Amino acid sequence: MTRPRRSTAIHLGVLRLRMDPGKETRLRLGIARPRMSRPLEHAAVEVGIKGGRWHRPARSPHLSVHGEDQVVLLWRAGPFEIRDGVRVVADHLERRLEVRNRSSMEVQLEGVRMLLPDLSLGPLTEGRVEAPATSLRPRLPLIDAIRRGRDDPWDKELAPSAIERWGRGLEDAPDVTPGLLALHNPRRGVSFLTWYHSETEAATPLMFGTDGNLILGHEVGLAGWLAPGESLAAGTQYFTLVEGDWAAALAAFRPHYARVGILPPIYGTPPGWVPSSAVYEVHPGMYGGFRGLAEALPGIAALGFDVLYLMPVMLYDNRSGLPWDENWLGSGSPYAMKDFEALDPSLGDERDFRGLVAEAHRLGMRVLMDFVPQGCATDARYVTEHPEWFCRDEEGHLVSSHGWIDTYSFDWANPAYQEYMLGWSLRMVRAFGIDGYRVDAPHAKEPNWDRAIPYHASVTSLGVLPLLEQLRRGLLEIGPDKAMLCELFGPVYVRSHDFQYDYHPCVQLHALLRGDLSVQEIGTWFQDYWAVQPPGAVRLTFTETHDTRTQMKAYALRGSAAERAMFAILLLAGFVPMVWSGQERSHEEWYRRVLTARRESPAILSGRRAFNTVSSSNPEVLSILCQSGTEWVWGLISLYGERAPVRFVLPDAMLPWEAGHHRLFDLIQGQHWSEHGRHAWSSADLRELTLSPEPFVPYFFRLEGV
Repeated sequence: MTRPRRSTAIHLGVLRLRMDPGKETRLRLGIARPRMSRPLEHAAVEVGIKGGRWHRPARSPHLSVHGEDQVVLLWRAGPFEIRDGVRVVADHLERRLEVRNRSSMEVQLEGVRMLLPDLSLGPLTEGRVEAPATSLRPRLPLIDAIRRGRDDPWDKELAPSAIERWGRGLEDAPDVTPGLLALHNPRRGVSFLTWYHSETEAATPLMFGTDGNLILGHEVGLAGWLAPGESLAAGTQYFTLVEGDWAAALAAFRPHYARVGILPPIYGTPPGWVPSSAVYEVHPGMYGGFRGLAEALPGIAALGFDVLYLMPVMLYDNRSGLPWDENWLGSGSPYAMKDFEALDPSLGDERDFRGLVAEAHRLGMRVLMDFVPQGCATDARYVTEHPEWFCRDEEGHLVSSHGWIDTYSFDWANPAYQEYMLGWSLRMVRAFGIDGYRVDAPHAKEPNWDRAIPYHASVTSLGVLPLLEQLRRGLLEIGPDKAMLCELFGPVYVRSHDFQYDYHPCVQLHALLRGDLSVQEIGTWFQDYWAVQPPGAVRLTFTETHDTRTQMKAYALRGSAAERAMFAILLLAGFVPMVWSGQERSHEEWYRRVLTARRESPAILSGRRAFNTVSSSNPEVLSILCQSGTEWVWGLISLYGERAPVRFVLPDAMLPWEAGHHRLFDLIQGQHWSEHGRHAWSSADLRELTLSPEPFVPYFFRLEGV
């Protein structure tokens, strides 16, 4: 006899969310604290004023209850009145804040925090915190998160790779991550999930705890000048309770993408060449210019690269007058462009550039140019010709963005700026026959405090989105095989981009090599990563780019067995690969072999992945299974320091049904595996077998009958 399920309830500050069992699980919203005069222990909202001061309510809010489906809370915090509306929508709740200036003076609003305090799903020792597709360690025990204050630095115990990329464990949403935070109790089979979405301002997920109280939430970059009586509204915070295991919780989150219009994407499905591509990133100056790179292309294509991604080639802050040589400070940054309409003369002329594109196409390669919306050089002609295109501080001075001190920041929300960039980019495609763009750094930026703009200051934050969507539509009109690659990896860009960068897999693998993540944890991280991506999303990653020179000290690993092992793991994990020019030198044959193995194996190229399903007697040996139809590929990489025998237990689904003997064919080396002279195993022997892999040497084993 099954025991009847009981209701599950969770406190959200002054609110109470209850999940009732039955034929259909139902969420109910109620009041947790009827005594409104009681001082608040933890605030559910905070409002920031320019200069770093945050205001929080001292007392509970006035409440307006609308049945079981909607509650409106009116908070007072400093000079602000906050209307905090929460309503039940199907299987989740939606929360929206409106901030009004109730004072008699103008206020400079800089942010709001949408917090969910007092969270608990049972004893601390039972719970864990999850934030998939971020730097947070997977399966993080709740007690480790509870012991961290709001301002404590993220360390390797919480986020092993945080310092290598953004310096914090939870990056912005929806431009960098999905923004999903979860509290999960596996023993009780229940999860609390919260996430955030806006296409105007991004938000930083928050997670901290004191005295046994976990607080989750989002800090929204809502900013603007508020005159007395004026108000601004933030984006939407979502949350829900989910019964079942962690897989059920992730499944409950995924419909969000269609709900907010991220799916279906503008382009329908990516051009056929996108998911199977292998990308080579380069600046033509590294080969002496357009002609030198064109001469090198046959060798690059022979390694298996079929997409050429070019860093900016337009007129830039060229301090030497010579082709760019990777000397960012001495030679200048190609991203500090002076004129979008002119090629940099150190690289050659328009005829040379057309010759480079033609040679790439002759070799069957696609060419993507850098589309750089962030800004322009401080002495670019646009600074004087179009001063209204730029972001400004409170005093009216031009500002830099993204840490680029050699550029001024464009106001992405300015219609005239958007019109110019759209026209320029489509003219380049038509004039030179390129195949699309790699969009550089479109992540949320600082507010534009220029009082002359007709919109609030933070509209520029994600104001680039309409431009990118217009660009994608424009490329479709030119040809269905044109594509866009986005440097950022948040879900908000899926609608306009065929594929996207992601730095997280790269930095997580660096943490794996340092020993800050275990083999089991990296498999779990990959599994959750793909579970929270929009269905059909194509992701690109790497072990090096032009940005990893300082953030991850990637050059220190260049040419090493460790770097090749990481590259192979990324292929097995389902990512489109990219190589930064130079990292393949002295190892060209290996890259040719591994890219050929990927291209010729349907299981690796587009198959289903399984992580942590092959048992191993050595916890430092990583296995990933790829399967397509009847083809199974077992990716095996030992991170152990020496060659040693390892006992493996393969899952039943991989084992052949037919009797007889079978061999392991290594797709990289093109030969069958020999274990002390043994070349074949019976079906029964395959269930549990012993191999002695070389350390840091990747193997792509395909199971074949003798």
